[in-house]
Amino acid sequence: MIKSVFIGSSAYGLPALDLMCKNGLAPQVVISQPDKPAGRNLKSVPTPIAAYAIAHGLTLFNPDNINDDFSYSLIASSMPDILITASYGGYIGKELRNLARYKSINLHPSLLPKYRGASPIQSAILNGETITGTTIYRLIAALDAGPIIAQQSLEIQQNENYSSLHDRLAEQAASMLLKLLQSLDTIKASETAQVHNQASLCPKFDCSLCNISWHLPAETVNNKIRAFSYHPGAWCYFRKAKLKILQAEPIDELPEGLCGNIAKIIKNTGFTVNCMDKQLLIRQVQAEGKKIMDAAAFANGARLNTGEELWM
Repeated sequence: MIKSVFIGSSAYGLPALDLMCKNGLAPQVVISQPDKPAGRNLKSVPTPIAAYAIAHGLTLFNPDNINDDFSYSLIASSMPDILITASYGGYIGKELRNLARYKSINLHPSLLPKYRGASPIQSAILNGETITGTTIYRLIAALDAGPIIAQQSLEIQQNENYSSLHDRLAEQAASMLLKLLQSLDTIKASETAQVHNQASLCPKFDCSLCNISWHLPAETVNNKIRAFSYHPGAWCYFRKAKLKILQAEPIDELPEGLCGNIAKIIKNTGFTVNCMDKQLLIRQVQAEGKKIMDAAAFANGARLNTGEELWM
């Protein structure tokens, strides 16, 4: 029986944790970040991983400092064979990394050494990549730089957005992890050093970087929309209010007016906006304080006019 500790916070790790539990490999301990205030009332809520652990009766630990003596002792008391991390959001120190027999591994949604860092999925879409994938690697001190244990590519579907790609990569990571746990003795033999001079880094994005500039090629604008849909959403201003653009596609028509202006309103479909080289067909939006809606319904309700401006 494999003994493990699962360390994660975001929804990215949920399929992996769930598949472990369904295959008789439930971890001895689940570790996640402490509850954080959320919503209008700032009520403390658990991370998705913590919520799963609570709902399924798993032993849960939410330390403020995973590397302090108390945390180390608690984790060591479970006598794990391996530590598994997935989007935890905190640094794992050397003593903890080397605690278990098979040490510590991490699930990462890119083909390392490309896209090390906090935003590999968004960055791949922003850069117009057509292929991404999942890497399982052994944790070391340097960020996402440990030896590769397993790696598998995944095709990015045409016009696929962040939310869809995130979920498919999370499922891929889960399947890869299960296969690895079923043959743990091969871990050391399968390690391959990363080619560090081919590495690229991707930063953590904040909402200010989601602002749309229409003075760019339509494909570039659309990549930004895809990369941040559905959360937090790429946005611009329209009639002095923030408007999120959540789904779009370039069309082979030249601009008809200034960049950022509405070129056409297409009945039952949406509306087009002028970009630097061609028009971008807007299919789904979210007005400030409103629910997500089809762009056609928004156009009707807002009584859009050609020539109106969407601005940064």
